[in-house]
Order: sequence, then C-alpha cells, then structure tokens
Amino acid sequence: MGPQNEAERVTRSALFLLVLAVFLLIPLRIIAYGYMPPDDALRHAAFAMVDRTWGDILLLDPAFPAGMDPHAGWHATLRAVHEATGWEQGRLVSCAVVLAFWVFAFSGAVASGNPPAWFLACALMSALEPMLLGKLYLGRPLFFSMSAVSVLLFLWTRRQPLRVYTEFGVSFLMLAIAISMHPTSWYLWAMLVPPLVVCRKWRSLMSFLTAWMLAVAAAAALNGGYNTVQLPVDILRRALLQDGTLGPNLVSEFQPTGGPVLGLLVVGATLLARKTGGADLREQFFKVDLALLVIAWVMGLFVGRFWVEWGLPAMAVWFARQFGEGLGITLAGFRRWTDTALVFGVAAAALYLGQTADVGGRYTNSLRDPLLFAPVEDFAPELPEAGGVLYSTDMRTFYTIFHRIPDLRFRFATGMEPGLMPPEDLKVLRAIQTTGLVRDYKPWFDRMTPKDRVLLRWPSKPAWPGMEFREFYGAWMGRTAAS
Repeated sequence: MGPQNEAERVTRSALFLLVLAVFLLIPLRIIAYGYMPPDDALRHAAFAMVDRTWGDILLLDPAFPAGMDPHAGWHATLRAVHEATGWEQGRLVSCAVVLAFWVFAFSGAVASGNPPAWFLACALMSALEPMLLGKLYLGRPLFFSMSAVSVLLFLWTRRQPLRVYTEFGVSFLMLAIAISMHPTSWYLWAMLVPPLVVCRKWRSLMSFLTAWMLAVAAAAALNGGYNTVQLPVDILRRALLQDGTLGPNLVSEFQPTGGPVLGLLVVGATLLARKTGGADLREQFFKVDLALLVIAWVMGLFVGRFWVEWGLPAMAVWFARQFGEGLGITLAGFRRWTDTALVFGVAAAALYLGQTADVGGRYTNSLRDPLLFAPVEDFAPELPEAGGVLYSTDMRTFYTIFHRIPDLRFRFATGMEPGLMPPEDLKVLRAIQTTGLVRDYKPWFDRMTPKDRVLLRWPSKPAWPGMEFREFYGAWMGRTAAS
C-alpha cells in the first residue's frame, strides 16, 4: 500500500469516527441537561406505563371507541422497552429523544452512501432550517416518517438505480415501519406521488404505490385497521372542520409557515453555481428531492407540517447530493487531507455546539415547570377526585399531569387532540380560544360536580358564582363552592 493510499485510509477512518461521534453525542448532551419535550413524548411514555385505554383517560367523542389508539405501534414499542429495562416514564422520554435523532441521522448516512456529505448537509441545515433537527428533539414518532422520506429520496436519486426487487423491498420496509409507528400520517405519503410523476420516475412510482398499499395493510394487521386507517382521518376531519375553528386555534403543525426563504435562496445560489460549473440545469431541476422540496414549500404556505416534515428532509437530501456530486466529497472527504480537516472540523464544531447550546433555556426550561418535577403529593390533592373530570383548555396541563401520574383515576376534558373531544366540549374550547373570556367557561361550570376541577391560566383570581378558585402553580384551580 502506497503512502497516498495509506493517507486516504487514515483520513477516511478519522472522518468516519468524527461523524459517528458527533451524531452519537448530540442527543446525549441534550438529555444530560435534564431536557424534557413539552408535549406528545410525555403522554406517549405515560401511556406505555399503564394498561389502560384512552377512554379511561380522556372525555372522548362517542364516535370514537374507548379502546382506540392512534399510535398503537409506538406505544407497544415503548411498553416493550419499559418491560425489558424497568425504565420509568422520564427515561422513556429521554430514550425517545435519543432514538429520534439517531434514527434520522444514521439512516440518512447509510442511505446516502456518502456519510461525510450527509454530515455536511445536516450541519448546513442546522444553520439554515433549525426546525429540521429541532423537530427530532420532540421525541415524537414522526421521526420514523421523516427518516423514511430521506431514505426513499436517496433511493430515487441514485446515479445507478437499484434492482427493482431491491428498491421495492427497501421501500416497503421503510414505509411499513413508518406507518406502523406513526399511522396518523399514512395518507400524507401521497405527497411523494407528484414528484415522482414530474420527474417521470415511472418504475419507482409503481414500486412505491405497491409498497405503500402493502405497508398500510401490514400496519393495519399490527395495530388494527381502525387505528391505522380510519381513526387518523376521523380525528383530522373533526379537528379541522368543526364550526368556529379559526386558524390560530389549531396546533402548530397545522399553522402556515409564512414562506421561509433563506433555505430557498441558498438552494437557488447552489443551482446557479452548478450551472456556472457546466451542470445541466434541467437535469438538476427534475430530481425527486428538489421536486418534493418545492411542492412541500408551496403546500407549507397552507399547512406548515408539509414543509417541516417533508420539505426539510428533502432539502437535507438535496444538499447532501450537492456536496457529493458538486464538490466531489467522498468517504475520505476532499482530495487534500488539510481541506478535509479544516472543513469537517468547522462543520463538526458548528453542528455540535449549535445543537447542544442551551440558547434561551430551550433545553432547561422544562426544569422550571413544577408540575414536571415537584413531588406528586404536593399537587395531587388539588386534582379531581376519582371519577371526576379536569376541565382545561391547556394541552400542556394534560401532558404534564398525565406524565407524572399515569394511573390517575379522573379524566381530562382536553387531551392531545381537540378532534377527540365530545362535540359540546370542543365548542366550549373553541369559544374560549376565540374570545378568552371567563363567561365562555359557563357550560363547564354548570356541568361540574364536587369531584371535578377546572384549571384557568388567568392573570388574576377568576370570579364566578358558585365557584371557588385556588392558586395552582401559576394558574387557578377551580371547584364548586361548598354549600
């Protein structure tokens, strides 16, 4: 082996270790702060701790069976981890955060066939579109879908296509895992059809459609047909089409993006540079990753999740291809090891420090939430009695209290999704969200029994005939007044 080959081997090994170390350490450093996500990861972990149904925990619309579960596959996975390790809900949440980052980072690295290029793409995305990696730290099972999107795009943009059966097998495997773990978006996989059509990837289109249908069937066999196919559509329809629902009242992923342009400007500048370097611009435009990026950006002007969950992974894949094809980055980096050391050293520092810095308390704000860390016995006496209901418009109340007390014996009027609420309660919620007046709580006040409680986040002590309120960790806990 000559000196040049030996130097390339050493550089390749060092670069591999650098990429591996940074990807491994980022989520571990974040959870070391004591970080806890603010929403769904808390209730997923709590639900995995108990043998109960959502009908035992939430006031459900009678149209939904009490035993329904829109994330049955993910809950079964967390339950298996709990039974195998004995980890309680806090550690299950940390496990979800770490797993989300690792699955996305390493699946992209493998599928790209060029881990250094994927690494640089992630570093660039962390600066241009921090929402991409930030979404992973929520620990939601949507990371399976985001990872599958990246893998499929790398599959469809390879210079040498895989054999048809291999492509179908990889597509089916990725879709089956994603839909089984995250079935609430099974129908959104239709997003990949237009880019394949625009780019005339007919073989891949037929392979994808077949794999998609079979993956839905496999997920239905695992989680149940109702949980997989019908339930997500019913929840979406009830959440979005309820009378009186205003855009600002919807959860964040249903809000429009407002049209972020920085990433698109960099994409445009890159295309111009490729054109100047002699690349065929038409060929660059008709690639599935770029087509999905543009389509998702436009759709994000209406619903933001299209851009964040589909467009941003597509942008990361596209940048990884540009680093590999345009800059000629290989497994050993650049041709000169000094260039490799400089570029990847800066990228590693920027990615690691940028992602792990506790800017604005983003990883430690949860430590200031008393409901997440105060002794349960300090606040449990203020909660509803067994058989009662906790009325609130605040999903955060549900996430934190259910996370701390998974075996609680009362139910929440508002849980993780307004579309699950009984119609009369959903109307109350929308009225309160729209006007923000105490009087809009009247239907709940009138319905309350001595077992029930109502939580209001109000700047001053509320007043209402027949109700008494006590301060409750920065909010007000109300109950029927003693006669």
